Amino acid sequence: MKKQSEKLNLCEHCLSIFTEMRPGEGWAVILFSMYAMVLMICYYVFKTLRETLILTSFSAEVRSYAMAAIALLLFFVIPLYGMLFRCTQKVQLIRWITFFFAGNILIFYFLGRAGMELGFVYYVWVGVYGVMMITQFWAFAADCFNVDSGQRLFPIILAGQALGAVLGTQIFSFLLPVLGPFNLLLMAGLLLAATTIFIPAAHRLIPGESASTYRADTTDGCSQLDHFMGGLAVVVRSRYLILIAVVAVLLNWINSTGEFIFADFVSARATTEIATSNLGKSEVIAGFYSDYFTATTVLGFIIQVFLVSRIYRWIGISGALLILPVIAMLGYGMVVFLPIFSLIWLVKIIENATDYSIMNTTRHAIYLPLTQIEKYEGKTAIDTFFWRVGDLVQAGAIYAGLNWFGFGITQFALVNMGLASVWIWLAVLIGRHYQRMTATHRVRLP
Repeated sequence: MKKQSEKLNLCEHCLSIFTEMRPGEGWAVILFSMYAMVLMICYYVFKTLRETLILTSFSAEVRSYAMAAIALLLFFVIPLYGMLFRCTQKVQLIRWITFFFAGNILIFYFLGRAGMELGFVYYVWVGVYGVMMITQFWAFAADCFNVDSGQRLFPIILAGQALGAVLGTQIFSFLLPVLGPFNLLLMAGLLLAATTIFIPAAHRLIPGESASTYRADTTDGCSQLDHFMGGLAVVVRSRYLILIAVVAVLLNWINSTGEFIFADFVSARATTEIATSNLGKSEVIAGFYSDYFTATTVLGFIIQVFLVSRIYRWIGISGALLILPVIAMLGYGMVVFLPIFSLIWLVKIIENATDYSIMNTTRHAIYLPLTQIEKYEGKTAIDTFFWRVGDLVQAGAIYAGLNWFGFGITQFALVNMGLASVWIWLAVLIGRHYQRMTATHRVRLP
């Protein structure tokens, strides 16, 4: 180990404070981290603005229905992505999709400046952008690194992503009063287009011993329907991917219900505060969400940088899968007995910070032993369509709870607590599958 550490360059020596580094990995990790950071800066500018636009014109209930619309749209996007995947080079595919989303920003910019109401449509667009671009990045990363290097280096790359989330919220807070919402949106769109410069360079810099060499395809014998359905068909052929898909539905169902609870509190709090303030409702809501996202992303960044690699060494990937569902079960259990704004604010910050750090890293790492088509098409289907099915189910549950059963905050928190207990059981099953697959590949765990 000492002989190997002597071969590390200055960049790799600095990174080795946080995780084990091997010669030649440093600049590849830096570029992947910068790529993830810029994607998240753009996403958090888009995301913070979307909450302001939709809650200014619509209720928290309509916000839940917008989440469901995202799932319905993605059902048609997944087959299209599968067709593009099969006929396009992967680096070129990432470039095309990036330019597509950057071009959408120009449309929103001109429509917004023309005074059109964008709240609902823009909310749906941000939901599709968030899952497609981030999922595509991590499918690319999982395809570039092997299991051993991915488990060691993904926490550092996620630290870049977490830093981007922190910077994104701060940039929004600082530049919104200066530029206004639509000029800020345009600036983020131009920054998104610039991320295409990272793609080929990051891929080339990965040393051979750290790069993925597993390229087995699983499309032989697939029917015409399977080819049309793309990643959806890839998922249903694998028990492991089915388990991950069900957890994705549960995770987003729980998180979206928690966001509904929080949004309802924020809307009511803003209505109260504007009576004693010179600010409008949109400014008050923007302030609440800016502080909320800042606290969440700062805590997530601290966890990512100082804890994730150590957690992997202490309890492994399988143990890390259990952390977020346990936090969710305990957090919403407390809200059941004390449904007040300060508690749900704290629970959501801890839940989301853990999701953005430990769970986020783990959700990407569990794809490392899989084939290329499972990483791109299967992962994209899970992180887009199945993830948003959680929104669809949540929207139905919110509607039924409010209109049929008269649910309040306590009842929705109780539902989340029950769902989290099911999630714990599924996380155990996924962890066992992962251990068997890594043992099959004779991979040394971190």
